[in-house]
Amino acid sequence: MEEERKKESEFRIKIDRDSDSYDEFVGQIKDLIETQDSKQLKEMLDGAHPADIVTLFRDLEREEELYLFRLLPKEDQAYSLIKMEEETLESFLEELSVDEISNTLDHIETDETTYLLSYLPGAKRELVLANLSKADSFEIRSQLGFREYSAGRLMSKDFATVSITDNVRKGIINVRKKAKEIEDIYQVYVTDEDGVLEGFIPLKDLFLTPINTKVAKITNFSVFAFHYDVDQEEVANTFKKYDLVSAAVTDDLGRIIGRITVDDVLEIVEEEASEDILLMAGVSEDERLSTPILQSVKRRIIWLNVNLLTAFVSSTVVAFFEDTISQIVVLATLMPIVAGLGGNAGTQSVTVVIRNIATGDLSFSNWWEAVRKEFTIGVINGLVLGTVTGCMIFFVKGNLVLGLVVGTAMFVNMIVASLTGSLVPIVLKAMRVDPAIASSIFVTATTDVCGFFFFLGLATVFAKYLI
Repeated sequence: MEEERKKESEFRIKIDRDSDSYDEFVGQIKDLIETQDSKQLKEMLDGAHPADIVTLFRDLEREEELYLFRLLPKEDQAYSLIKMEEETLESFLEELSVDEISNTLDHIETDETTYLLSYLPGAKRELVLANLSKADSFEIRSQLGFREYSAGRLMSKDFATVSITDNVRKGIINVRKKAKEIEDIYQVYVTDEDGVLEGFIPLKDLFLTPINTKVAKITNFSVFAFHYDVDQEEVANTFKKYDLVSAAVTDDLGRIIGRITVDDVLEIVEEEASEDILLMAGVSEDERLSTPILQSVKRRIIWLNVNLLTAFVSSTVVAFFEDTISQIVVLATLMPIVAGLGGNAGTQSVTVVIRNIATGDLSFSNWWEAVRKEFTIGVINGLVLGTVTGCMIFFVKGNLVLGLVVGTAMFVNMIVASLTGSLVPIVLKAMRVDPAIASSIFVTATTDVCGFFFFLGLATVFAKYLI
């Protein structure tokens, strides 16, 4: 074990992309692939973690990746596929034969198998499933039938159970049988005669209890379980809230059909966070560094066009006050200050509210609390920034009324920004639209329009004092 850790550590140092020796190491790998020196390559890859091998793949051509991949043990092949980015995985699986894919699936759990097969075209997926045993094929097909991004799709069907009428000895026997198939066992689930979930037993308690003790005596009946159709984001939030390491998944009758472990949830948390960040910027959640340029343009151009439409609305407001601007040219230089700070304040509110929605801290039961808080923050920020801006304009331009106009417009727009930033995500959530997709666009458009309108409107009213 110590020797394996040492080899893994040495390989990880070699593939550190920031190290001076990385390019040299990649060059050696490429040379050995070109000469097809499989023996030397296997020695160099010996003990390497699949995730580190995938890192190495990023600097190889596809044919080089495939050659190296086929030298790996079947188990490492499977976990290398799991660690690939989605777009890379999809194209990589196209290059592998049905037999190659089928042979890797024997070494991973059902949730991981389902994940990989979901990236195969329907016809090739059917051929792979036909290569599996009837039992495995049936389980994978049934899991692929669950809704995407649900607990049913996320779960693994490999878990250990014991009947509530059995004794500890029988439970230990069941665990030992399942241990050959399951990567990690955290809990043993307790069921009745019909398979309905009753509770669980921590693995440690099972092995430390006298073997003749009835299972019912050591069962914890406060068991966490998810219906198979629960959204994966809700699963992740529950794991975080209650510090879970494992939870059961049940069917409509309460029978256990799978389990979800903390390592699955960590991936979901990362995916959801990345998705929200990208969507807030109007970028597809599927976009990666490896995404083709034209595909990236296609995904981004839609939201840029929406931004263009909102920009026209803002420009229409400005055009309405063309006479005022032509008479008081200094207004043109001050307009971006009011609109820009309003946009920034709105983005802050949007980010905080969406974050609270994602973590479950904000729901329809306490939405008013969020709006009230953001409104209060908007009033305070408006007073501070409005006063500071007004004073600066007075000292620079020497016109008190101009300072009051800018300061007042700033004050009002900061309130609008905070209210819009808090209300828009909540309204979109109520409409069953992901708040991260369009919130920032609507908020920025609103603060621009209102900022220009309040500023130029006040300037028009007090124009005789500004000329």
